[in-house]
Amino acid sequence: MARVISDGSLRASTMRRVTRRVVPLLMLGYIVSYIDRINISFAKFGLEETFGMSATQYGFAAGIFFVGYVLAEVPSNMIMAKVGARIWLSRIMVTWGVIAALLAFAPNVEMVYVLRFLLGIAEAGFFPGILVYLTHWFPNSERTKVISTVMVAIPLAGVIGGPLNGWILSAFDDVAGLDGWRWIFLVGGIPAVVLGVVFFLTVTERPADARWLGEAQREWLITTLATEEAERTATAPAGHRAVFRNKKVLALTAVYFLLQCGAYPLIYWMPSVIKDVGATLNSVQVGWLSAVPFLMAAICMYLAGRLVRDERSSKPVLIALGVSVVAFAVTAVGLGTPALAFFAITVATMAAQTAKPLFWSLPTAFLAGVGAASGIALINSLGNAAGFISPFAVGWIQDISGGNAGLSMTVMILANILAMAVIGGLWLSARRRRTALEPAIPDAPDRPSGR
Repeated sequence: MARVISDGSLRASTMRRVTRRVVPLLMLGYIVSYIDRINISFAKFGLEETFGMSATQYGFAAGIFFVGYVLAEVPSNMIMAKVGARIWLSRIMVTWGVIAALLAFAPNVEMVYVLRFLLGIAEAGFFPGILVYLTHWFPNSERTKVISTVMVAIPLAGVIGGPLNGWILSAFDDVAGLDGWRWIFLVGGIPAVVLGVVFFLTVTERPADARWLGEAQREWLITTLATEEAERTATAPAGHRAVFRNKKVLALTAVYFLLQCGAYPLIYWMPSVIKDVGATLNSVQVGWLSAVPFLMAAICMYLAGRLVRDERSSKPVLIALGVSVVAFAVTAVGLGTPALAFFAITVATMAAQTAKPLFWSLPTAFLAGVGAASGIALINSLGNAAGFISPFAVGWIQDISGGNAGLSMTVMILANILAMAVIGGLWLSARRRRTALEPAIPDAPDRPSGR
């Protein structure tokens, strides 16, 4: 018994120290990356006034980021596997910060397109790089919790970015001869450059290099991670090429694409929907109201990561997606009632954002070795193609329907229903495989799983 207590104490103290050292900086970097990615949602009002940008053009400008992102994602993570997270993630931060700031000086719509495309290339690899980096520090049992914690950065970016950008639009307009929307991009880009330098100077590559851990803590963590890596390697696709042929990886990619189709329109169209429903609201009020759904989503994501006990189960993802479908439908039919619409879009945001970290516990518990770097990058990059398709689709539907925001929400509803169907197919396939193996392993205990 003493040995068990000692091991439990060692595990707890090690994880506390690793979490305090690793997670805050990753979260801060991810918050800045998301603010820079979604700043255009508030710059939209100025882009329309300055360049006469239509809803379809805005959707294209918001989405073309993901064309560059998808093209560069897998190569970026393959390079990171060679040079290490410290160098490569630092490089990503600095380059995307510079390009984000350059958007402040775009002379026309075409240059906005070009810089958004380059911003996608620059940022590619950051989030999957974070996920791979976390597998170097956190055992399977801790993975859902830590991924949920880091991904709280997504709604926090909305919480911080909404009021901040609303204030910048009002307070910085015409400062130094620049429109307020240009200051949004300039103020957003500078922190990424600073963080890139800090990241390079402070990040530890792997536990073996962690002099800030005690010797017993370091040895326990290295041994535990090595054991779990060996277990994953036995069933995971071996190498970069095998990932592209693995059916489970491709199915997970489809799930993440559909999941993102249901989530990205919230980020890029939330301020516009709130402005349409509350026509008398000013920029600051729109900013604060846009922050509320994301604040609630941050709380929900944090709690969900601590409540889920089986990191390989798909049931929590299915529940989150089911709630989002109902909430989106209520929002679509309730836009004429502002209080109901705001409540429903808040619930939809909570569910759609919480589904993301719950999903990522599945591939990170399955992939291993260099296959983890390319597999996670493949799932994330092709999944993020939704960031181009879904905002563009929403804008197109609004243009052809005369600005019907409720009709455009069919994009999110259908995407989440299809995601649930694919996850259900994966679950049934895994169940059939387990059933087929039962005669060969008659004494194997039953273990519920969503794999």
